[in-house]
Amino acid sequence: MATKKLYDVSETLIDKYNSLWVEKYRPKILEELVVNDNLYSFIKKCIEENDIPHLLLHGRPGTGKNSIVNVLNNNLKAITLTINASEERGIDTIRDKVQGFARSSAWANSLKIVILNEADGLNYTAQDSLRELMETTSKSCRFILTCNYINRISDAIRSRCSEFELMPKNIDIAGRLTNILDAENITYSNGYIIELIKKYGTDIRKMINESQKLSASHEVLSEDVLLDQFSSKYNEFFDKMFSFKDAKKISDLAKKMLFDEDIYTALKDYVIAKYNNMDAVIIIADHAYKSRIVMDKDLVFLSCIFNLMEVMK
Repeated sequence: MATKKLYDVSETLIDKYNSLWVEKYRPKILEELVVNDNLYSFIKKCIEENDIPHLLLHGRPGTGKNSIVNVLNNNLKAITLTINASEERGIDTIRDKVQGFARSSAWANSLKIVILNEADGLNYTAQDSLRELMETTSKSCRFILTCNYINRISDAIRSRCSEFELMPKNIDIAGRLTNILDAENITYSNGYIIELIKKYGTDIRKMINESQKLSASHEVLSEDVLLDQFSSKYNEFFDKMFSFKDAKKISDLAKKMLFDEDIYTALKDYVIAKYNNMDAVIIIADHAYKSRIVMDKDLVFLSCIFNLMEVMK
């Protein structure tokens, strides 16, 4: 009886996992990827020849880096080792896990691939050790690196890789989104797709998650649904925040907020509508950029709010 219960729980977890659109529609074959022609041809050739050079994929979150890795991993006949470099970022990971795998003999001379997700998390000594390993084991082992911030990858590693920046075209993103919505029998307007891309840029994962969330509460996905949901999400917070004069109260309220890229877009719309201040928009743009390259996003956001308060006195 206990075994049956465990089986039922496992089935439920699998169903929930597959109910997430980002997982359900994660690309499995080359034709499902949203990539430019050059990268498409490159991946196709790698799969056909069952060979790949050291590869470095970089771009903003949600642009499809992991999807490309999954397609390569599913279609190449290779033995793989996957590591999340943002969690295992030190030289010990390279020495203890990667080095042993890369230098070991492969069964029947099969290709070995080390996948380092979020490789921009590797510290300097780890990257230096990785560079040497990429050189000495290249005959039997290849490395696929993904990252959001290419400037954090050393030039020595970049020079040893075929490097691609992921910047999917709007028309390709729209095609992918409409395919998913059609498959789920969701009614939507063209304006919804256009506004979704305007709002999230190249973050396809965010667009898919947002569409799944909105489809649960709206029979038709339109631009009005998206815009109403977007503005109401933050405006109450901003009203409270700009009404406070005490730094501690502002800081406490900021801790309750979600620091994704949406917040700066919403803040821009808010200050334009309420204060019509051009200098405020410049301040927001500057802090939105800083928030992408620093770890303490709370600090950047608080700095933005305090600067805005000075400008809008």
